[in-house]
Amino acid sequence: MTNLLRDVRLGCRLLRQSPAYTLAAVLLLALAVGANTAIFAVVYGVLLKPLPIRAPQDLVAIWDADPGNLKVVELSYRTYERWRVQSRSFASLTAVGSSAWPAILQSRGPSARLASCGVSASFFDTMGATPFMGRTLRAEDDVPNAAPVAVLSHASWVEHFGAAPHVIGSVARLDTTRTVVGVMPPGFDFPRGTSYWFPVVPLLSSLSRPDFDALESIGVLFVVGRLQPGITAAQAAGELDRLQRAGSGQVAPRRFGRSVVVSPFLDYLFGPVRQGLWALWIAVTLLLLIACANVSGLMLTRATLRSREHAIRAALGAGPMAIGRLWLIESAILAICGGLVGFALARWMTTAIVALAPGDVPRLADVAIDPFVALFTVAAILVVTCLCGAGPARLAASGRISEALNDAAYSTASTRSLAARSSLVVVQIAASVVLLVGSGLVVRSFIAMRQLDLGFAATNVVTMFVGPQSNAWMRDFLRSVEALPEVEAAGAVYLRPLELGPIGEETSARLWGQTERSAGANPTLNFQAATPGFFPAIRTPLLHGRFFTDGDHEGAAPVAIVGESTARRLWPGRDPIGQRLLLRDQTAWRTVVGVVADVHYRGVGDPRLDVYEPAQQSKSTPSYVTIRVRHDPVAVIAAVRDEARRRDRAVVVDSITMLDAVVSRALAPWRFTAWLLGFMAAVAFVQTAIGLFSLISLDAANRNQELAIRLAFGARTVDVLRAVLVPFAWRTAAGLAIGAVIGVAASGLVRSLLFRVQPTDATTWVSILALIVGVIGLAAYFPARRAAKIDPMILLRR
Repeated sequence: MTNLLRDVRLGCRLLRQSPAYTLAAVLLLALAVGANTAIFAVVYGVLLKPLPIRAPQDLVAIWDADPGNLKVVELSYRTYERWRVQSRSFASLTAVGSSAWPAILQSRGPSARLASCGVSASFFDTMGATPFMGRTLRAEDDVPNAAPVAVLSHASWVEHFGAAPHVIGSVARLDTTRTVVGVMPPGFDFPRGTSYWFPVVPLLSSLSRPDFDALESIGVLFVVGRLQPGITAAQAAGELDRLQRAGSGQVAPRRFGRSVVVSPFLDYLFGPVRQGLWALWIAVTLLLLIACANVSGLMLTRATLRSREHAIRAALGAGPMAIGRLWLIESAILAICGGLVGFALARWMTTAIVALAPGDVPRLADVAIDPFVALFTVAAILVVTCLCGAGPARLAASGRISEALNDAAYSTASTRSLAARSSLVVVQIAASVVLLVGSGLVVRSFIAMRQLDLGFAATNVVTMFVGPQSNAWMRDFLRSVEALPEVEAAGAVYLRPLELGPIGEETSARLWGQTERSAGANPTLNFQAATPGFFPAIRTPLLHGRFFTDGDHEGAAPVAIVGESTARRLWPGRDPIGQRLLLRDQTAWRTVVGVVADVHYRGVGDPRLDVYEPAQQSKSTPSYVTIRVRHDPVAVIAAVRDEARRRDRAVVVDSITMLDAVVSRALAPWRFTAWLLGFMAAVAFVQTAIGLFSLISLDAANRNQELAIRLAFGARTVDVLRAVLVPFAWRTAAGLAIGAVIGVAASGLVRSLLFRVQPTDATTWVSILALIVGVIGLAAYFPARRAAKIDPMILLRR
């Protein structure tokens, strides 16, 4: 212990004697450790911290799809029911509403809009979640005409019911009058933002009529299943597809899509942010590797300069372990100092990352620098100590006394030292290539997404939810809104663009002249009901025909507008105007009167086949109002809210935002990943440039005597430049080649984060490689030029 304390004091004294070296090493490590700690805090808080769900890795989310058209198509209750009875791949299945359904909480105070979710009775058991108080749903709750019940989320219980312990058994006026039977624990939030859960069968049954089975004809559900041991998601998808096609001798429920999609539940829960966070963690790991390579290279050079000191210690009886321990202690001091500074930086970085992250990231509020994250920082410090100190310790402990004490030892570094430093240069360059190329691809994808034509102009458009009201009420309300002085155009639509991500309203279409069997080959369409002012309000271009007018009322001839892709798909090579189609569960044939540009309703990069019907001819009430304003949106919002309340004191006006904010929210996961990966890449690039410049400068300085002898024997300046630059050129080539191979092999890791950019995009690769070569060339040229200008006589006299 005495020897260890003595070595620690010696290490501190030696580091104080080289303040520039010490400060550079500490800052390099602090930035890398701080970034690793901050990203780990986010990854742990969002992805790794245990969920209040039993074995979430065994859960899968299931929906239908129409390949080439709709990636996500909801399911009917009858489909779920049949799967639950006949499937053998699942320990349990449950039906879940595919999106939050709005409900109005009516109480003594102002009415509040809540988000509800219809689920089957097995929902909480399948999820493995237990209530905070009361009970969950039972089988007798999920049958037609059952007494209406609700299970509250913990947040809703606190915010809207005052965290009252006697809420169990009380009656709440929600979408209907419901008895509260339970409250879930604080962490249970699925689907995200749900205020309460209720049994779905009583609601769907109430919509049925003698000629209409809502349990079969309405697709508004996903299915969540818990896989049997040993069953994979692909096997489960194959079984469900076979059940859909076969029908097992029975009349199969109506199918909305064409293929079953079975996705890991965690991918469904976290969405693209999950892949983004893992990519960021890989990026900061590479950043830490680059920092360690930099510091280790500096320490190797320092160890070479202190070779005579090591030899004298060995001659006086110090063993190899004792000499190597000095360098491990120095590495530990640097790592601890860098870790402490990095831990302080991590708090600021974590706050910044949370602020940049999309607001709909699950469990973002759980991100914090807690003891577990601090333990990770300690582990990072240990890793840094080993990575930085192992090379110098081994080099110092393996030196030969006679060679080190010989004057010639001053002339050049040892072969072992040169090989170690060359390896570090290669590692730095390879890691930089992987990180910079991956970041460049993601940034290019984000730029491509920002430049995408969404089929509408989002600037100066206010959008809000107004409801629940009838179509006639909405028509009169919009007329009064259009009369406001700041309003250019106002309209309403069933679902505003990008509101529910990939979720929407689907419908099938039968064309005039088709039989029901032949119509089965038609694609599933994205359905919208819109008022006449909707298209002018968002400036969706009219390509052919006309928009809806006030003449398209309930008693007029049924009409429809289709998107450009819909017209091309359903009537290839023909004029769609005047064509007739019959939408699902309707009896009246509609005539196409207009063709508009494709609007991205279900994702920024995901245009679909759209069909519109006039609001006054639709059973679906448009509740999302869109208003194009001239100058001041704030004044318009206040006037619109007042007008709605003047017409009906009970009306709910919320979800008020600008349409460009909706677009920005949809872009948030890609923007978050692009910004952070870009920042990590920039830091890594600067670290690599500084590290290579330092290594090359020190290497040239160590070779001053050799270069002086070359000059004294007649070597030209260009010969000296070549002697310094050629070795680094080979190391650069090796690093670029290794980095390119690793980058191509790991391209699948970023594929899910890319949009209209391939992992092998030539522009990105060539640009990044040229940038790295240019910086390395500059980093090598100036030290080499300085070495070529040395005065050989001065050095030889020394």
